[in-house]
Amino acid sequence: MALANGYSTRKLKFGHRGANQPVKELATGSVYITSQNHGYEVIAEDSSFVNVNDGTCEGLDFGNSFSVQFHPEARGGPLDTAFLFDRFMGRIDESVPQL
Repeated sequence: MALANGYSTRKLKFGHRGANQPVKELATGSVYITSQNHGYEVIAEDSSFVNVNDGTCEGLDFGNSFSVQFHPEARGGPLDTAFLFDRFMGRIDESVPQL
């Protein structure tokens, strides 16, 4: 999604691996423990989530859609990021015309 929206990527010196990566949601200041397995970062100044360890982009908000660079279904901190699925469904409900 990032590449399709004009962002670029680069290889991380040390990839984000494991079930203990802290990620901060900038809008709320909340920090979540996430599971990750990637070796590249999105270069963005308007991130919605950032990795607490190295400040790299961990999520972008595109208005009608959003993306994260971690596994919300893996639930590194039992149910920390389950709200993302509700957010996703809410965005679908908002964009589908009511019949």
